[in-house]
Amino acid sequence: MNTKQNRKAVFNQLQQMFEDAAMEGPEVLQSHLRDVAFSLGAQAAASSDPAHMPQAINDLISQFGRGIQTITREITGNESKFDVAVYAVSSSQH
Repeated sequence: MNTKQNRKAVFNQLQQMFEDAAMEGPEVLQSHLRDVAFSLGAQAAASSDPAHMPQAINDLISQFGRGIQTITREITGNESKFDVAVYAVSSSQH
């Protein structure tokens, strides 16, 4: 399976989960989105060197913005620029 096919498979699986949550109502949908965000954060942390976490977070946020831009363009038909960025990442160890 190539990268484009992987992305499509992941999107389809997440879309199905999103639709299932949406049928349960707005609270379940918001919980689903938080769960997905948590999972992405956990996967980024598990797969990244701690020194590279700020870049990993920025990459995830950039892709988040691209997703918003792509779907907005599909829905509205308008080409628009949508940028997102992380301005600060801090870590404290106890």
